[in-house]
Amino acid sequence: MVLFFESSHEFQHDFQTSTLAFFNRYPNPFAKHVLSSDTIEQYIDEDGCLRVTKVIVKSGRLPNFIKPFLGTSVNSWIIEKSITNPKTNTLMSYTANVDHRKFIKVEEYLTYYTADHNEDITLLDAKVKFSSNLFGFKQKIEQWSHRRFSSNLHNTREGLKYVMNRLQQTGGIWQVDETVTSLN
Repeated sequence: MVLFFESSHEFQHDFQTSTLAFFNRYPNPFAKHVLSSDTIEQYIDEDGCLRVTKVIVKSGRLPNFIKPFLGTSVNSWIIEKSITNPKTNTLMSYTANVDHRKFIKVEEYLTYYTADHNEDITLLDAKVKFSSNLFGFKQKIEQWSHRRFSSNLHNTREGLKYVMNRLQQTGGIWQVDETVTSLN
């Protein structure tokens, strides 16, 4: 059985602010578990879309029942690929862990876009897929991952809102303040 999580959210910021915040969301005080975020490729394709590939390293907790299989390795490497189309005001992102895949594979599909009724609002549609191949623990692992993701969703959105508000306060110039960097 594969578990899915779907959600939608409305940000009270325009598309340009929202996408700039997406690309600069780390560090922020709601993402202390993010150890690093590195851009490994970025370019404008033949259609004028910005394509970005990042590697993100996160720390995390494991359930006690899985520790015998993974040992003390709690860091996870994540690949993130995104396409931003400035003509249609859409950003599509695919994120997945590249390690611990026998234990759990988490794939996140995000779409940010301008609301039809108001250009100052950005909508987010999210779909997350949890799948495990660990015989005997598959359902338990998928359910545990689903619960963890849902409980952390508030912090994810608050972190993005924090960055959006900072961008708005600084006129679109991203500055990392000492309070954020000292929290990580």
